[in-house]
Amino acid sequence: MDLTTRLLATYDQIIIYGAKGWVGRSAVDILFSTKHALRKHQVLLIGSKTESSKIANLPTDIYSSEESLVHIDSNVLFLNSAYLRREKISGISEFTYEQANAQITRFGLDLVRSKRVKTFINLSSGAASFGTMENLDLVTDPYAKCKIKDESLIDSFCTNANTQLINCRIYSMSGKYINEFNNLALTSFIDQAIREPQRVKVKSPSTLRTYIDSVDLVNVLFHLSLTGKNYRIDSGGSQITLGQLAEIVSDAIKGSKVQIPKDFEKSSDYCGDFLSFNKLASISGIQLKDIKKQVDETLNAFSY
Repeated sequence: MDLTTRLLATYDQIIIYGAKGWVGRSAVDILFSTKHALRKHQVLLIGSKTESSKIANLPTDIYSSEESLVHIDSNVLFLNSAYLRREKISGISEFTYEQANAQITRFGLDLVRSKRVKTFINLSSGAASFGTMENLDLVTDPYAKCKIKDESLIDSFCTNANTQLINCRIYSMSGKYINEFNNLALTSFIDQAIREPQRVKVKSPSTLRTYIDSVDLVNVLFHLSLTGKNYRIDSGGSQITLGQLAEIVSDAIKGSKVQIPKDFEKSSDYCGDFLSFNKLASISGIQLKDIKKQVDETLNAFSY
């Protein structure tokens, strides 16, 4: 039995909140990868506005959160990947950012409160690992504060509603949809290699990161939703230094050369507990793509 069939044998409806984002489009890829005959709104896609769009090469209806309410069923698998990304909205104020994310959180929590959500998959940020609610006053990064508060609220609501919660902190992702910006390390290196084939500059070559393909990520989370257990996990994948990543990108784009400044920077490692995630993937029978495969697939889909 394929994954979509198993999910729809467990849930009456699957909701993807943030359907046009990286994770949302990867989730659609998975759910529509088989010939499963879906009833209307059995998979409900929610975005920032109501529109007809194309996701994963499929004509698709996307609803705003307000207009989606009349279509939401009970016994729901709710995947929240709607939070705003800092790299896309760097120009907005801290207050506006917090209000927009709070609205996203409230929408999900209202569904939990109404007892319609059986499983809540929340895609959080690795920034939340910089503190806890107990030491929130010591956290200086406003983005991290926002993520810590979100996690705490969702955890509390799901516990009170006896809703399965899978909270996964995202660190670094790769994949065919991760091609909109060039300020993530992987896409930055690809962008540099394409624009200047003789130079890929690495400022902090010894810094460790983990990378996971976005489809692999969602695949694991969907499998975990079928266990009925709660999980509070960090995203996994391949661990690699930024210098090694730049070398792999350079090998994939023939003729590029890695340059490391004489007095290079050393930023903090940003990995999370990736080994626990990788173990869960293995138990679920999912073989995660290695970093070279991730680079190739991201490069093949890179828009330039």
